[in-house]
Amino acid sequence: MDAIRRRLKDHDLFAGLDPEALDAIAACGVWMSLAGGWELFPEGAPSNALHFNLSGRLIVVRENPEGDEVVGYVRAGEPVGEMSMLAGENHSASVYALRDTEILSVPRDHIETLIHDHGEFAGALARVILRRARHPKSSFQQSAPRVFALVASSPSIDIDSYARDLATRIARYGVKTIVMPIADDAPDSAEFDRIEEDHDVVLLATRLSDSSWHRFVLRHADRFIVMARRDAMPPRPFPLTTEAGARVRKFRLVDLVMLHEGKPACGVGEWADAIGAARIFNCRGPACLDRIARLISGKSVGLVLSGGGARAYAHIGAVYALRESGVPIDFVCGSSMGGIVAACVAMGWDDPEIETRIRDAFVESNPLGDHVFPVVALTKGERVEERLEKHFGDARIEDLTVPFFCVSSDITTGDTRIHRRGRLRDALRASIALPGILPPVIDGNALLVDGAVINNFPTDIMATMHRGLTIGIDVARQGTIDIEAFRDPPGFFSWIASHGIKAAPPIVSLLMRTATARHERTLKIHPADIMIAPTVPGVELRDWDEYEKAVSNGYKTAKAAIEENWNALAPIVDAANIQNEF
Repeated sequence: MDAIRRRLKDHDLFAGLDPEALDAIAACGVWMSLAGGWELFPEGAPSNALHFNLSGRLIVVRENPEGDEVVGYVRAGEPVGEMSMLAGENHSASVYALRDTEILSVPRDHIETLIHDHGEFAGALARVILRRARHPKSSFQQSAPRVFALVASSPSIDIDSYARDLATRIARYGVKTIVMPIADDAPDSAEFDRIEEDHDVVLLATRLSDSSWHRFVLRHADRFIVMARRDAMPPRPFPLTTEAGARVRKFRLVDLVMLHEGKPACGVGEWADAIGAARIFNCRGPACLDRIARLISGKSVGLVLSGGGARAYAHIGAVYALRESGVPIDFVCGSSMGGIVAACVAMGWDDPEIETRIRDAFVESNPLGDHVFPVVALTKGERVEERLEKHFGDARIEDLTVPFFCVSSDITTGDTRIHRRGRLRDALRASIALPGILPPVIDGNALLVDGAVINNFPTDIMATMHRGLTIGIDVARQGTIDIEAFRDPPGFFSWIASHGIKAAPPIVSLLMRTATARHERTLKIHPADIMIAPTVPGVELRDWDEYEKAVSNGYKTAKAAIEENWNALAPIVDAANIQNEF
């Protein structure tokens, strides 16, 4: 009982209780251990006890027709099942041990006695319930992962060395980190709890084996980072969990770090499929390890670029400003033309190359100039497709230097399509398929059009990619269309006589603005942490030759935003600069 009391006093929920209350809780509670992957209780089961997480991590999962939904995580020191128990209802979700976890379970009748006899306990429990009721989205917030498994898929990968290197890089962000290298024996739970309690991040190095150490790592990691060589084939099935943890395995995020060594034996996508990777990092030098260090530290930077036709040139100026200020870009995404600029960044192109390619593809001649008598669109779309092929070739999203995604809109279902894998130019073609201007893209039973139709500014999706800082650049907020072009408009033949057949008529601006206007005022659950909104005066959505004006405005607006938000950016920039010198 003394051991339980000591565990209880380590957590805030119990720290203010008097010795009599702690004795009563310890006397009536059942102390048990759950191995990673084991179920504490299933959805729909009777609620006959209140459970307190003493160590480890629990995951709360609710079943729905689309698949299991992660409601949230329960950290050490937090209760779970209190609402169902006090309401006398069955559990509304299932709870599993995400990794090895110790639980103190107190039966319902004892909870009622504790509430009656010990006011401090009743008050502490009431505060937890009230906090979760007032803040339902944050009460089960995704706890920051602390234990990362670095898994070597090949004996030739010196995983201990990589772990030490990462720990050094992570420490530059002020994160207290410890490396636990491959060992003959696993520590006991009490020892590991002390190690975890004393550090912000624990890196567990392992290689695929049947050793007790490897099994320990599989049971205790919050996240897996698999390091694989490009010149090797992935083993199938890839062992990333114990048999007992098979069901919960899908909730433990897995990242793939692809080491580009030797002659490629298979595609990066094959490795990603084999391990079930949520994110892919192509490691071609130290910049990738810096990115992973920021990711683990919670200091990564995600860049979101909105659609906006020719006004999206302003994104290029903003990227120049971010690079000039030393702000790293760890993840990048975009919608429509924002997706095009984001792809340029993801390809690893420097500033001059981005300018050269964008000028060739969009500025020097109108990309939407192949007009046709409209049946499904005003243009054939052949010019756009030829230019995407010329500049992006057969590059695949999973091979890009910077992790990337873009969005399109499936108008058959009304859903956003997120393009994370596959040929890059195919994804970009779908993302810029403005309805009425470019023909839609058919993908199986899906009809894909411009991402701006449903989500022109996907900061909400970027928030699921990382825990760091999200910078959003939105060029479609205001001033995107000239009203005068629609006042007493000329007829078709008058327009042709005045402007020629290559100039885009006002209907192009109208359709483009219609596509980007719907959602930009909608409040997002996950807005950008730093918002940059270039005004781009004098540049309409179809002004493809106004490159310099838009880039200049984007640069100036971004520089001002960087200066305004320097307190948030400086720690990341300063540590990144140290990393570059490392």
